[in-house]
Amino acid sequence: MKKFLSLVALVTVIAVAGVAVAAECPLLIKQLNDAKVSDPKKAAEVKKLTAEAEKLHKDGKHADSVKKADEAAKVAGLELKHKK
Repeated sequence: MKKFLSLVALVTVIAVAGVAVAAECPLLIKQLNDAKVSDPKKAAEVKKLTAEAEKLHKDGKHADSVKKADEAAKVAGLELKHKK
């Protein structure tokens, strides 16, 4: 019984963490879409990476989406405001 309750608790924590990351993706993508990047080459790369982050989010790959958003922010020279 103790093992079962531990398993239920672990699954609950993982589920809650997944929902938290899922809610973060749209906020990061919005920050990237709102960003002004003056260099046209960098702007195109940021737009491409942001679209990839959005697709990953829609596919349910939220951790990968956050990583891709961070990659886009690095190209843009931005620091995204992540949820805590």
